[in-house]
Amino acid sequence: MKLPKEIVDALKIKDPQDVFVYLTTSSVDGKCNLMPSLFTDVYQDEFILIPDLFAIKTKINLNENRIGVVTIAYPSEGKTWALRGPCGHIEWGLPDNYNFQGVTAGEVLRRWGNWDEIEPVSELPEEIRPTVVAQRGVIVLKVAECYTYSPEESGKRIS
Repeated sequence: MKLPKEIVDALKIKDPQDVFVYLTTSSVDGKCNLMPSLFTDVYQDEFILIPDLFAIKTKINLNENRIGVVTIAYPSEGKTWALRGPCGHIEWGLPDNYNFQGVTAGEVLRRWGNWDEIEPVSELPEEIRPTVVAQRGVIVLKVAECYTYSPEESGKRIS
């Protein structure tokens, strides 16, 4: 599913005070993990990309259950979305032609394999800046369903 422009635009806002992004995964027995993400990007208007900086529990969950939900809160605009779909991890060491839902490892890692070059953590406020950046790969969510949770449209599915 192609993402609406307003969601793509919101995901390009890089100020963590303006847009909040979380990835939720679940183990096969229902234990959820919520991972905040300061950095995200959109690929081909239907994939959400998140760097794997410290995503140990997320990767464990994705080995058991390949469904994820990205939630986006954009408080100044009164907008909130939930994006659900197949979710996987593309990491260094995979063959370049490894494919997850139409995304190849080589292509993604060449562009997003070192997020610190694209979005330097040194530009983050000191209180939220990680002391060490150790990216292990990229988490990919293919958007299959999209819901809005603004007050006037709560729970409305966006095709």
